[in-house]
Amino acid sequence: MSKVAPALCSSFKGVLPSDLLMKYTTKGGNNKLEYDLAVLDSIHQQVKQAQGDSKKDGASMEARRKQRRQARQELSDGDAVELLKQGGFIQ
Repeated sequence: MSKVAPALCSSFKGVLPSDLLMKYTTKGGNNKLEYDLAVLDSIHQQVKQAQGDSKKDGASMEARRKQRRQARQELSDGDAVELLKQGGFIQ
């Protein structure tokens, strides 16, 4: 239980380890624990799938970062003034 509590607490925000102790040591607590672990595994799998290969492929992450930076730098002075006018920041 002590190894499970940090994972459950971090996944289900606002849950204290003492809350888990009270929840899982009562009648039917083992079923609740199994259910919560199944939900935790599902959350973990979804996060893992969403991240994809981003952690493994640092080069593509760096390329996207450079591409975004370049797109921001390509904004000309005239374009910047026009954007400020459209946003109501200047007249």
